[in-house]
Amino acid sequence: MAVDASKQKCAVLLADDCDDDRFFIRKAIDENARLAIVGEVQDGEEAIAYLSGKGDFGNRQQHPFPDVLLLDLKMPRKTGHEVLEWLQTQSFKQLKVIVISGSVLPDDIVKSSALGADCYLKKSSLREEQAAMVREIEAVCNRPRDPSGFRVMT
Repeated sequence: MAVDASKQKCAVLLADDCDDDRFFIRKAIDENARLAIVGEVQDGEEAIAYLSGKGDFGNRQQHPFPDVLLLDLKMPRKTGHEVLEWLQTQSFKQLKVIVISGSVLPDDIVKSSALGADCYLKKSSLREEQAAMVREIEAVCNRPRDPSGFRVMT
């Protein structure tokens, strides 16, 4: 019996150093039946360790590999751009990366696109904007990975 892909949850890894931002993103995602946060990390080094399955993240039953990485740019130890650079050396071809940042600087957006991000979303604490952000995350989950299909929502 075939599994209906539209009924499967999209596994999300949230990488953000700000507790408040993670709270608002988690709350918005929890209201969407198609998305499930499978892990949260607070800096770029933890994001790399999680994706690599190293250290505390070695058990894939407890720390499943995500379908989507929500990646903040301004994090300690390794920035979001450094994580994107590292991802270019990996073979995670199905992993979709959505940068979620408070910055709308053109340089940050252009660099994120050049480093292979699938989408760039501006963080917001406004409920309507969070709902739009979650709809965009779900849309990214539902479409095939397309390096030329970079989208920006600010």
